[in-house]
Amino acid sequence: MAGDQKILILAVLIGAVMGVLYPRFLGFENIISILVKISIEGVIFIGLTYLIILGEIDLSVGSVMALCSAMSIIGQEHGVFVGVAAGLLTGLAAGIVNGLLVVKLRIASIAVTLGMMVLLNGIVFVITKSLAPAGGNYSIAGTNPGFRLITDTTLFGVPTLILILAFLLAVFAFVLQRTVFGRNIYATGGNLVASRYANIKVDSVRISAFALTGLLAGLAGVLLSAKYNIASWQIGTNTPLFVITAVLLGGVSLSGGEGSLLRAFQGLLLVGVIDSMVVNLKIYSSARLMMLGALLIIMLSVDGIRIKKERYS
Repeated sequence: MAGDQKILILAVLIGAVMGVLYPRFLGFENIISILVKISIEGVIFIGLTYLIILGEIDLSVGSVMALCSAMSIIGQEHGVFVGVAAGLLTGLAAGIVNGLLVVKLRIASIAVTLGMMVLLNGIVFVITKSLAPAGGNYSIAGTNPGFRLITDTTLFGVPTLILILAFLLAVFAFVLQRTVFGRNIYATGGNLVASRYANIKVDSVRISAFALTGLLAGLAGVLLSAKYNIASWQIGTNTPLFVITAVLLGGVSLSGGEGSLLRAFQGLLLVGVIDSMVVNLKIYSSARLMMLGALLIIMLSVDGIRIKKERYS
């Protein structure tokens, strides 16, 4: 079994077994449903893949998405463009702040983004509580029907969300593999000190990667509000678990310096297939979290063992 294809093969095997048990599982509608479900978090997945290759992490992406969703809902009252811009700029700002704190104050990214996650969760709660209808569940709904056209349209039967993710994957895979910025991501993640001696502006590279991750989380928030026409402080709670597990399943190492966006996408597909399997088997939603948590622990263990072997070989 080729190492680069094992996750994809596993996803296909799970799909084949589920197809025998539930013939509709391999039907066009369910495949489209799986791709739609992973599309929004897939946008965040792109940014986190860059960051993890860089040797960093961002635990605040779910909270950034939730905040940007709320800002997008508020902004769309003044037009579609304002709604989109509000979400994107909020995400970009959050990413830049994360990057500056990590790079300029030399605080570990896991600590910075954990704090940012809690802070933004609180901000989203205050916003949605103050704007939600009395007696509601602290969620706010959009009022601009044109905003939903962003995600409710199709091209040749393929939903816009899938096309957006496919386009972003193609663009950012090219950037990562074929541009100076992409090479600097790998170099900085592989050896930050050596990259400084090679005259790579590692501070700019790291801040840019955090900014990109924030921007993509902002885009995910915009797409989320367009798709479901709602914003809530509860949105995005499990997003970091979902996305980080997918990235690691796709062969990206937490130690940094290695991995491929398109290969990592196999991990996202596998998580999507597992998620659909849980739904079709009518297993409690908590089982999804248990499975993702177990997968994350396994992948961290495998990565740790591999790094230890390389260190002592």
